[in-house]
Amino acid sequence: MSTPRQLSARVDADLAKHIETLAPTGLSYSEIVKRAVAEFAKIYSVAVENKVAAPHEIPRLIAYKYELPPRWQPPRTGAIDLPRLKSPKE
Repeated sequence: MSTPRQLSARVDADLAKHIETLAPTGLSYSEIVKRAVAEFAKIYSVAVENKVAAPHEIPRLIAYKYELPPRWQPPRTGAIDLPRLKSPKE
């Protein structure tokens, strides 16, 4: 199978709603579609590799685990008073 340089899909009401949901991310329509296909491919390949689904089956994802990028933290300055710990000899 030869991979086409460009793809097109008819935008129906469901696809328009999904794209609108992802609009606040700031991604272009093209990037939204690319990331969606990448996630679908990952879900499919992991399911097939782990023999959860046969190659002709489309697995349905039923659980999610999220990882967000680290958030900026303001620099910390100043001194901290740590509690004095007693040594075993005290």
